[in-house]
Amino acid sequence: MNQWSFYDYIDERGTNPIEEWLMDKRAVSTKARARIQRILLQLAGTALWTRPLASNLDDYVGIVEIRIRWMNTQYRLLGFRGPDERQFSLLVPAIEKDNEFVPVSAPAVAITRMKIVTGDRRRIIEHRYS
Repeated sequence: MNQWSFYDYIDERGTNPIEEWLMDKRAVSTKARARIQRILLQLAGTALWTRPLASNLDDYVGIVEIRIRWMNTQYRLLGFRGPDERQFSLLVPAIEKDNEFVPVSAPAVAITRMKIVTGDRRRIIEHRYS
């Protein structure tokens, strides 16, 4: 039984930026996408998340980065625990390069989206492992 269920943020147009990023072969290779999905499934079955797979962003209260390394790329999925018990909402995809997020705005966008999701649970959809 899974400890966590993953959800993707849905924007105001009804699109899923997490799924779009994962399916964009220019952004995420097929093998990297498979690794990302495996890490999410691993975390779903784990009660306690620790480095190197997950880390709280101290400067952005409530935001957690899921950390995936594939080849020489540091993939990051920013999200938060919620809005309900045992749910984790994936909010923003990014990569980390030279200790900076790309895009640089990713953590601030995650904070904004977290506020949107906590106010309107219809803005998330169950994550698909495809």
